[in-house]
Amino acid sequence: MRVAVIGAGVIGASVTYHLAKRGVEVHCFDRATTAGSGTTSVGFATATAYRRFPQAYFALNQAGIAEHVKLGGQWWHQSGTIGWSDDESFGGYLDLLAEWGCDVERRSVHAAHRELERSVDFPRSGVVARLPREGWIDAVAFTQWMLSVDGASVRLGTAVEKLDKVDSGTFGVLSSDGTRTEVDAVVNAAGSGADDVAVMAGARRFLGAPRRSLIIHVDIDHDLKHIVRAPDISIRPDGPGRIVMRSDQVDRKLPDRSGAPEPTLVDDLLARAHRVIPTLSAGTIHLAHVVDARCPRDDLPSAGALTAVPGYYEAVASAGVTLAPLFGRLLAEQMTNGTVDALLKPFSPDRFSVQ
Repeated sequence: MRVAVIGAGVIGASVTYHLAKRGVEVHCFDRATTAGSGTTSVGFATATAYRRFPQAYFALNQAGIAEHVKLGGQWWHQSGTIGWSDDESFGGYLDLLAEWGCDVERRSVHAAHRELERSVDFPRSGVVARLPREGWIDAVAFTQWMLSVDGASVRLGTAVEKLDKVDSGTFGVLSSDGTRTEVDAVVNAAGSGADDVAVMAGARRFLGAPRRSLIIHVDIDHDLKHIVRAPDISIRPDGPGRIVMRSDQVDRKLPDRSGAPEPTLVDDLLARAHRVIPTLSAGTIHLAHVVDARCPRDDLPSAGALTAVPGYYEAVASAGVTLAPLFGRLLAEQMTNGTVDALLKPFSPDRFSVQ
């Protein structure tokens, strides 16, 4: 079997890795000259099922976390997540997590400060949840490791310019280096560029409107151990000398246009972080970056074969870092033996068959 994987981000790298491990002749293309240099390199990069709905999507993310735990590696940091909310329904949400099979520990705010994170300014009362199996990932290192797998042809700096349909399930891949590679299947793992690949393959567009997120990396010596999910800010460690942060509330204020982040929004995000971890005010900004990303238009993954276009598969998701190792394994199984795992069935590309 010969397969072209279009996109060398974390999902494309995982599909490449698992196909090569099964003896498939796999060619991975990406216009970028460095593996994982796109959204993979600047995203929040956590493996989490926190606030993931509906239940099928939660289960998919839980399985993605388990896949990271199984793989291990120096890029995987099983820090656990701690979170709290000022919403009265939070206790019911934790009950739901437990019902869905998630490991959830509950602490009073005083116990959380004493036992979990002494630098965090927890609320005066309420409950703090800890999800011990979650973690964060050095996504670039993970991506580069997967792409180093024996048996894969990784063609960085090489864009796919055209897909010729040779016959049912066979494609000719014309790339920017002037070569043509004939393959039995194409995997669209192009992330925000996935619509362009879909059209080239004779499929339909399926991405939603662009989503923008302000991510700030701060250099500071710290003792933060967990991913922190406060009501209006998310913060995680990024090794001993750096912190990464983002906020849904700040993201909603971002202008539609691309470009450098507005200073007022940078200040807003930093102020939210300082209220939760006051010692972060001593840090210096390493990188403040607005990530422009697109995902399937219902905000859920598209993973698997598109029935209308034989030989064409999709592997696109907003939670790419969480799901990458699972997607790679399950898609490789589907492509080589025809087995569609029950976890993937709700996220079939066929649901977007009509524009």
